[in-house]
Amino acid sequence: MDVVILKPTTEETYGDPPRILTLPITRLDSTQVGRFKQQYEAQVGGVPCHLGIDLSSVEFLDSAGLGALVACHKHVRGLGGTTGLIAPRHMILRLLEMTALDKVLPVYASAEDFTNNSGVSRP
Repeated sequence: MDVVILKPTTEETYGDPPRILTLPITRLDSTQVGRFKQQYEAQVGGVPCHLGIDLSSVEFLDSAGLGALVACHKHVRGLGGTTGLIAPRHMILRLLEMTALDKVLPVYASAEDFTNNSGVSRP
């Protein structure tokens, strides 16, 4: 199975003529879960994989964001893959621990840690 790293992003439009700027998501909340779902579905592409979600830029996570992470996990698991969370900030990690989501979605310190330890078979 392939390793796929997803860094959730959002788009901002500015200027005249309008230009689109792609930025990392800092708030995974109800305003961003639809975009997050589109991103993980596009990254996975209906194929089993080891999906690492890079949360290093996420500063705020609410119940909608937690639900989106669980939905992503179920989607990937349904395809026969695995999901892990990469580099969550301290407050996000505490929330994951309080909700016991860290027991369902393993937490990795870095993308390299995820790639080396997510169950990827080596030749």
